[in-house]
Amino acid sequence: MDDFVVTESGVLKLLLSLDVKKSTGPDEISPRVLKETAVEIAPVLTSIFNQSLSTGVIPEDWRQANIFALHKKGSKELPENYRPISLTSICSKMLEHIVFSNISHFLESHNILTPRQHGFRRGYSCESQLILAIDDWAQGIDQGLQTDIAIFDFSKAFDSVPHHRLLLKIESYGIKGATLQWIRAFLTDRRQRVVLNGAKSSWQPVISGVPQGTVLGPLLFLLYINDIVGNISSEIRLFADDCVLYRRIYCRDDCGALQTDIDNLLYWSRTWQMQFNHKKMLHSTYNKKANQDYL
Repeated sequence: MDDFVVTESGVLKLLLSLDVKKSTGPDEISPRVLKETAVEIAPVLTSIFNQSLSTGVIPEDWRQANIFALHKKGSKELPENYRPISLTSICSKMLEHIVFSNISHFLESHNILTPRQHGFRRGYSCESQLILAIDDWAQGIDQGLQTDIAIFDFSKAFDSVPHHRLLLKIESYGIKGATLQWIRAFLTDRRQRVVLNGAKSSWQPVISGVPQGTVLGPLLFLLYINDIVGNISSEIRLFADDCVLYRRIYCRDDCGALQTDIDNLLYWSRTWQMQFNHKKMLHSTYNKKANQDYL
């Protein structure tokens, strides 16, 4: 991947498209202020962005996050009923948008991301994944065939990614030079704190995982798990950290092949330090009666 330069017109466009209702990060720079002063500060931000990219240095407050606890469901007294939301610097997110766009263009032009991954990608979605999977299963039912399905979910997926191994994978895909150095700085020496009702905890280091609440984090996660499909002969569908593995069962050998693929997934997870959540694993069989002689 070639190095790139940030243009003033691109920065101005990002500034003018900011949502003024978005929350501020630890630097407390309001998106409303950035948007209303877009014309004046665009040249300055362009210079800062280009210097950051060329030197591989990121301001400290761009590597910090305020953690806000969002209630999901159930009792408000149980911590597990809250989702942690990371609030990061608006300026950092703008530069991440630029890096994201350039990396995505490189990945798409070289067909690097597996087409089985439907999360965080243009032209792909949860709906596209479901349509393809359900169509496959429906065809099996129409033909009177059995389809065995195994559903997996990574445990704390975004928090578990080891930085060193992530950087090795990113480099192996051809993302090198200044962009790789900037991503390394982006992952290094990150800190976060919990903010609740005006009270703030002490800063804590973030030693692993792709940064949540950032623009670039989801794309880095996709690059890390991209090779999970490498040794799989059954059909596999991915949506971010959700994984559906299934296979038509014509004979007993197909049952063994599906089990081999499951073993390969578990081997991959241990090798790359990504554990599946056993409480969310599910196995199901469609039209089992049609092929009961094989089981």
